[in-house]
Amino acid sequence: MMVVFTCAVLKHPLFLPPESSSLLLPHDDWDLKEDSNALHLLQNVELVRTISNLDFPKAAILGNHDCWGTYDFQQKKETLVQLQLEALGKQHVGYSRLDMPVLKLSVVGGRPFSSGGDKIFRPKLLSQRYGVRNLEESKKKIINAALGAPDDHSLVFLAHNGPSGLGSKIDDICGKDWVLGGGDHGDSDLAQALLELRTKQLPIPLVVFGHMHKGLAYGGLRKMIVVGADGTIYLNGAIVPRVKNLHGRAGSSKTNNELLPEVRNEDGTLRAFSVVDIEKGRVEKISETWVLVTSKRTALEQENILFQRP
Repeated sequence: MMVVFTCAVLKHPLFLPPESSSLLLPHDDWDLKEDSNALHLLQNVELVRTISNLDFPKAAILGNHDCWGTYDFQQKKETLVQLQLEALGKQHVGYSRLDMPVLKLSVVGGRPFSSGGDKIFRPKLLSQRYGVRNLEESKKKIINAALGAPDDHSLVFLAHNGPSGLGSKIDDICGKDWVLGGGDHGDSDLAQALLELRTKQLPIPLVVFGHMHKGLAYGGLRKMIVVGADGTIYLNGAIVPRVKNLHGRAGSSKTNNELLPEVRNEDGTLRAFSVVDIEKGRVEKISETWVLVTSKRTALEQENILFQRP
């Protein structure tokens, strides 16, 4: 989901190219023209249309910074939250499921607007719109969304924040990096839903989310991937900032010494994507991919492989 990180509009979109087994997970700072150019370069990801006409399968989930001004949600007023949900339509998978028959995948959404931890964020919003008043009801909504998926589909979970139970160290995938000693900041309702669904023998190869930034509050980097004992892979796509200006006009940048000679005098950006390759319902490869986009060229700058099946 395009996540604009200026104090963060946290939508995490999952782009699924037709007749392809690759998932593309950008987090934050979306630019239609430049990101479209970058996406078309990734040869393992066949996008049919640019983002402007939205003519490709995708799923999204809204996050905590998408619902700051929602206290009047129950008054039938068109808030920004309502406008976002209307724009996304069925492609917003919070507490719902999007079946993709060509890919034999079903994308199941976790709790929308989550900010992590052991409390529900924006309880009035969730109560009014989804009938969810506590974490137990939230867990049941997630489970119900997953049930009924076609038998030959694998389930990919898309959440704003990851599940609890993946570690409590500062640099763990959902660890608290802003308090001394860390702590588990995952969503317990999502964790319990996944646990119960596994008892029904449903295939869950992948759980993807964001929110917990790769760069830690006081320096260092977060673990962005966990392989569970049951084979489920948990991927955090929150690379922030996901856009780097080549010459430091805004945000992070690369120095001239880090750039190839032919692009040192060009203006442009480096744009990050988390790319997942799935074959026959099994994750084969996950990479953090940086694409160079300038006025003269679009090129694969760097690929950091996070997971590759032997």
